[in-house]
Amino acid sequence: MVQEDVKQETVVMKPLEVKTPIDIIVPTHGNLELTMACIKNIYLFTQLPFHLIVTDDSTDLTPLYFTGLLKERSNLTYIHSDVPYKCGNQFFNVGLAHCKYEFVATIMNSVTVQPDWEIVAVEMLRRNPKVATIGLKCLFPWGTIESAGIQIVKAEEYGAIQDSKGIHTKGVFPIDIGANLPAHLLCNAYERDAVQWAFAIHRKEALIGNLGEEDIFHGFKGWDDIDNCFVLRKKGWKIFYCGSGAGYHIPRATRGVEEDDEKGIRLNQENGVIFRNRWGLNGEKPAEELKKTEPVPMNRAERRRMAKVKV
Repeated sequence: MVQEDVKQETVVMKPLEVKTPIDIIVPTHGNLELTMACIKNIYLFTQLPFHLIVTDDSTDLTPLYFTGLLKERSNLTYIHSDVPYKCGNQFFNVGLAHCKYEFVATIMNSVTVQPDWEIVAVEMLRRNPKVATIGLKCLFPWGTIESAGIQIVKAEEYGAIQDSKGIHTKGVFPIDIGANLPAHLLCNAYERDAVQWAFAIHRKEALIGNLGEEDIFHGFKGWDDIDNCFVLRKKGWKIFYCGSGAGYHIPRATRGVEEDDEKGIRLNQENGVIFRNRWGLNGEKPAEELKKTEPVPMNRAERRRMAKVKV
C-alpha cells in the first residue's frame, strides 16, 4: 500500500534492445570491508555497460586495494584525495568531472546492489527527459525497507514528535516512505519530494553545475541530499522513486558512531533548521539558538521511529 496522493507509474519492460551505458560514482571514506562488498556486487549484478568512478579520501588501505583493482578492470577510474572532503557534493562533483555517459548512479560504499538494480530506472530516464533523479529501494541489512522515497511532512499534521527532553511540533521534517515494511512491497514507481542519494540514478545534465559545495550544511550530517532534490525541483526537474531496483544499505556506516552522539544529533538538527530557513519552511528556532539548548534526537532514524506515515 502507498499513500493515496502518490502518483504511481507502472513500467512494462521489454527485452533490452539497446544497452545504455552508465557511469557509477562510489564515494568512499574508510571502511574498506564495506567498499569491497559494494564493488563486488556492482560488478556481479550490473547488466548495463558501465564506467565505475571511485572518489576516495580514505586513510586506511583503500588506495592499495584500488591500485590492484585498476590492473584487473579497464572500466575503473579511481581518484584519491589526501585532503578530506567537506561534504557529499564534493565527492559527487569530482566524480561528475570524469563521467562519460548521459546517466550516472550514486552508490555509497555502504550499499550492496542486487540483481537488475539499474535496468528499469535507466529506462524511465530514457523515456522521460524531465526526470533528473530516481531513487532506488534502500533495504536494511535485516531485509526490511529503509527508504522508498522521501516525503516532506508538516509536524502538526502528523502529531507531535517527542522524547524525554521535550516536544518538537513545528516546521517540517522528512519521512522515509515504507520504513520497516517487508522488502517485497513498494515495487512501483512514483514521483516524490526527495530521495536518498545513497542509492540513486541521475541525468548528468541535471546535476552539472547544480550541486553546490558552499558551506551551507554541517558536512555528512544529513539533509544535503534532500536539499539537492529541492534545488533540482526548483529548476523544473522531477524526482522519482523506482522500487524495481534494490540494494542493502547500512545507514551511517561510514560516518561512524559519532552520528548518534550529542554533537552528531545537534549538527543534524541544525542542518534541519538551515534547510527549513533556506527553503522558506520556517517555524523553527535559529540554528545558533540550538547551541544553547539540550539536543533533541532528531536525526532521520529517530524520525522514522517517532512518526508514522500512511503507506
